[in-house]
Amino acid sequence: MTLQAKKIHIGIPIVLILIISLLVALLSHVSINKTKNLLVFKSYSKLTTSRDIKKQQVINFFSERISNIKVLAKSSDITILINTLNNYLQVNSKEQRSVKKCSIKKIVSPHENFLLNYSKEYGYMNMLIICSRTGKIIYTQKQTDILGKTIKNTLFKESGLREVWEKTIKLKRVVLADIKAHKESESEPAMLMGAPIYIDGKLKSVLILQISDVGLSEIMNFREGYGKTQEDYLVGSDNLMRNNYICPLNSTNGKCDTEVTLEVLEGRVVHKIVKSYSGNGNPVLSAYSPININKDLQWAILSEIDEKEVLIVPNKIKDTIILYSLLFIVIIIAIILFIIYKVFKYEQTEAKKSQDMYQNLRKINKELSESEYEVILKNEKLEIKVDEEITKNKENQELLFQQSKMASMGEMIGNIAHQWRQPLNALSALNVGLSMKYDAGKLSKYEMIQFKEKSNHLVQRMSSTIDDFRNFFYPNKERELFRVDKAIDEAINFINSAYSINNIKLINYSSSKIEIKNHRNELIQVLLNIFNNSKDAIKEFNPENGVVIVDIHLFQENIEITIQDNGGGIKQEIIDRVFEPYFTTKFKDDGTGIGLYMSKMIIEESMNGKLRLENRENGVLVTIQLSIRQKHL
Repeated sequence: MTLQAKKIHIGIPIVLILIISLLVALLSHVSINKTKNLLVFKSYSKLTTSRDIKKQQVINFFSERISNIKVLAKSSDITILINTLNNYLQVNSKEQRSVKKCSIKKIVSPHENFLLNYSKEYGYMNMLIICSRTGKIIYTQKQTDILGKTIKNTLFKESGLREVWEKTIKLKRVVLADIKAHKESESEPAMLMGAPIYIDGKLKSVLILQISDVGLSEIMNFREGYGKTQEDYLVGSDNLMRNNYICPLNSTNGKCDTEVTLEVLEGRVVHKIVKSYSGNGNPVLSAYSPININKDLQWAILSEIDEKEVLIVPNKIKDTIILYSLLFIVIIIAIILFIIYKVFKYEQTEAKKSQDMYQNLRKINKELSESEYEVILKNEKLEIKVDEEITKNKENQELLFQQSKMASMGEMIGNIAHQWRQPLNALSALNVGLSMKYDAGKLSKYEMIQFKEKSNHLVQRMSSTIDDFRNFFYPNKERELFRVDKAIDEAINFINSAYSINNIKLINYSSSKIEIKNHRNELIQVLLNIFNNSKDAIKEFNPENGVVIVDIHLFQENIEITIQDNGGGIKQEIIDRVFEPYFTTKFKDDGTGIGLYMSKMIIEESMNGKLRLENRENGVLVTIQLSIRQKHL
């Protein structure tokens, strides 16, 4: 290698190092930005999920309480209590007597345990009942000093109790009053809920429950899976926190008066980076959403997390990537230097290896040339052997086909004998009758004509049987167009006498006039094999009530011929072997074992169809499927 070439050879790795270093720096920068954006997106998703979950929990919290007060307002205890108290108040009003607390307590006493237990069970701080007509407080569980007082009193002018009472009567539905300091809750912030009490379809009183802050506080203070700085807040329409009721609502403590809060209270769903409401100026990722409860409360729910906490991982990743990038560059430099060393070392031995390889290739080529002739000879011998096996298989199949044909011929000759027996008997009877009349001298010309016509008819029947027999065995390898139902009828004609002798009922439903182009005689041979198998099975297992049913079904471009018998079926352990050559379930003298094998070969290889067999309804169902499209071939 020349000096110039070596300089180029060494300079290339240096350029590669610079390019790789720039790529690593660029990829690091892109990776950090993508990681940052991904984590911010993930944090927004987490905040949104937390916000939506707690929003639904808050809605469910109030929905449960609305359901509670509706049920309570309709309960029998409340109805009985209201009727009793109203009767007491009406009597005292007519007699112009003052309402006594002790009397009210005495009336309430039978229901007190139920009402106290109800408030305790469902977590209500107080329960009040106020007359809808007079505004008198006729029941309270706490602050007994207001019992019997009128809600219209100036004492309750600015109270939430009066607000709930008035809105409930006006709107005639369950009403919620937002958190504010109430006289009746001893100046602590409270949330009240009122429901109308109807008796006999008339508004009698208003039931008011004071909702505890425990449930909402538990929902909003749940922090499992949260980061250190992640918080959730409920904000009312006055921009004050609603996480718990004990915030001093008349001060700026707990105030969340920000631009985003104003947006969300206007009904917008917002998530973006804003400055913390606490006044420290830290940017926070915030997700806001409005909450509208029972058309009475317009709140907002906020989920926030400090941006610094979100970016802890990207910053760590940044430092890690820089460190690994430097290590990567050092490793790359070491690898390149090692490669340079190996390249020079390799070049020294490459010439020798090339020479050795050239010599080896020459040797291999020589050996291949010598063995090529041997491979050709082996291939020719193999081809000859394959041709011999194919020829042998064809000869075996032809032999099996001829054996099947001869077996069918034997069955056919028996059928012809059965079919000839009746006309021969009839012809013999005609001859005897003719002879007797001739001997008696009573033979007339008319009777001779009758004899001639009847005997000719019987001879024609016997001749027709021979023609059918000859057509069946006529060798025809060409496909022909024929009606499937006619082929079935012809097969039935061959077997009909044998079925009659064995008392087997053959029912033929094949009335479809479908034509196909295929091997007609081969289909008849298959049908005869199946009919003979059904006959033999019925003779052995059901000789008294033998039935064979033939039908045709059309499925899109295929036609199916079904043959169902009640001959007891085939044992399940051997049903998969019935199509094997020389396998038979009959005695050795009764069967060759090639009928079903040849039937399957004929249908599937010669006629391009399918033949399947299964046990069905105490017998065997054979299905032959052929293509209708064959007639267009």
